[in-house]
Amino acid sequence: MMESFGALVGWGHHEAGDRIMLRLESVQSSEAAKAHDPDLFRFLMTKQQAAVLGHYLVRISGQSPVVPKKRGWFRRRFG
Repeated sequence: MMESFGALVGWGHHEAGDRIMLRLESVQSSEAAKAHDPDLFRFLMTKQQAAVLGHYLVRISGQSPVVPKKRGWFRRRFG
């Protein structure tokens, strides 16, 4: 098993059918950060796994989950 430590400096994702490809960027030193030379990690996961991970991260951060606003009559009528 390979274990790596670093600071998360970026991420992205894209849908891959019924799955999500999560891309994480990290650096192990301030020199790597200054050189804009991050290590890249890609994870393929189901959308259910992504939802569980997102819920977990919101919970441990102490933040409140985002609750969608109720759409006003104009948006309901005209989309």
